[in-house]
Amino acid sequence: MSLKKLNDILIKIQEYHPKYIDLNLKRVNRLLEDLGNPHHFLPPTIHIAGTNGKGSTLSFLRSMLKESGLTVHSYTSPHLVNFNERIRIKDQLISNKFLLEILNITDKVNKNQEITFFEFTTAAAFLAFSKIKADFLLLEVGLGGRLDATNVVPNVIASIITEISFDHEHFLGSTLSKISREKCGIIKNRIPVFTISQENEIMRVIKENCRDKNAPLYVIEKNNFKVSSNSFSFWLNKENIDLPIPSLKGDHQLDNCALSTSCLKVISKKFKKFDFKKSINGIKNVNWPARSQIINKGKLANKIDKNYVIILDGAHNVSGAKALSKVLSSIGANWQLIFGYLKTRKPAKFLDELKSITQKIITTEITGQENSFSSKELFEIIQKKGISVDKSKNLYEAIEIASQNKLNVCICGSLYLAGEFLKNNQTIPN
Repeated sequence: MSLKKLNDILIKIQEYHPKYIDLNLKRVNRLLEDLGNPHHFLPPTIHIAGTNGKGSTLSFLRSMLKESGLTVHSYTSPHLVNFNERIRIKDQLISNKFLLEILNITDKVNKNQEITFFEFTTAAAFLAFSKIKADFLLLEVGLGGRLDATNVVPNVIASIITEISFDHEHFLGSTLSKISREKCGIIKNRIPVFTISQENEIMRVIKENCRDKNAPLYVIEKNNFKVSSNSFSFWLNKENIDLPIPSLKGDHQLDNCALSTSCLKVISKKFKKFDFKKSINGIKNVNWPARSQIINKGKLANKIDKNYVIILDGAHNVSGAKALSKVLSSIGANWQLIFGYLKTRKPAKFLDELKSITQKIITTEITGQENSFSSKELFEIIQKKGISVDKSKNLYEAIEIASQNKLNVCICGSLYLAGEFLKNNQTIPN
C-alpha cells in the first residue's frame, strides 16, 4: 500500500476544518450517524480527561490489562511521528492498510462537509474499533471534555480525571473552576469517577458534578503515599494498595499509576476475566514515549558524549514543567535545555520552573509548526531572564551546539518538538 495515499487523505481531511472553531458535538454526531453509529458498538470504555497525565494514565491501564490477558483498543492524541500512534487495535498500532480503509470510508460518508480534523479522525477511530472485538477501550479526551468529540460514547464504565491546571484557556476558560467544569463534562450518571487530590477550587467542582450525576467518587490522596526504593502504597476505601515503583520516571507518575490501579481495582469486580493481582506486573513494563524518556542511542543522540544523560519530554505547560524539574533534579544538577515552544502558551512561565537546574538553553524552531516561536524570539525572551542562551537554526544544529557543552541534555517544550526529535533520531514509536 502506498504511504502517499495515506498521507494524501490525512492532508485532505484538514481542508474540511471550519473557518471558525466552536466546540460542539453536532458535527461529530452527524458524521457518526451517517456512518451507522459505530460508537454504539464499542467495548466497555474507560474515559480519561485532565490537563496532564492522560496519556501516561492510559498507558498504565493498557499495560495492566494486557498483563492480565485482556485485549485492549486505545485512542490517544496527538501523535509524535506517525498518525497510526493514535489508534491501537488490540494493543498494536493500526496498520497503514486498515487506517487508509477506514479514512476512505469516513471521507466518502462525510461528503466534504465541514468538520475538524480531530472530530473526523475520532469518528474514523470509532469505526475501526467497532469492526474488531476487544475486551476494553481506553479513550483519551482531546480537548476539555464536555464538548470533546470523544464524549459521545455510551458504554463508559469509568471516568478518570487526572491533574487539572491551566492550559487551552482560550477554549476552556480563564479560571481553574471553568476549566474543571469542562473536564468534568465526561462524568456520567452513576458511573464511578477517579481523581487525584487537587486544589480546593478544582475538587469542589469535581464533587459537585459527581453529586449531580450520582456518580461514586474515588479520590486518591497523594499526600498519604508511602514510597520506598522499589515500591509505594496508598489507601483506597480503607484498603492499603501496595505497588511496585513504575517504569515511567517522576513522582507525578505515582499519581497516574495510583489512578489507573484504583480504577481497575474497583471495576474488576464486574469483570471475572480480569485478574487484578496478575495485572500489577504491568506497572513495571509501562512505556510511554516522550515522557521523561531516556534516550541512549540514535542518529542525534550519538552526537552527545555518553557520559551525559539525554532526556526527552513533551512537557509544555507550567504544571508539566514542575514535574519535569523534579525528574531532572533527581538525575543530576547540570542541565542544558534544547527548547522549542508554541505561541499559544507563555514560555517565560514554563522556564521559571526549570531555571534553578538549567545552566544553558539552546533555542530552536519546531519544524512544520507555523505557530512555533522562532529561535530568535525565544532567544530574546530567555536573555531577559538572565539565563545563558544560544540559538540554533534547527534541531540538528541545536544538538551540535549541545554536544560542545559538558552538560546533560533535555529536549522539551512541546510534544511536536519531541516528535521531531524521535523522527530525526530514527527512534520512531511502535
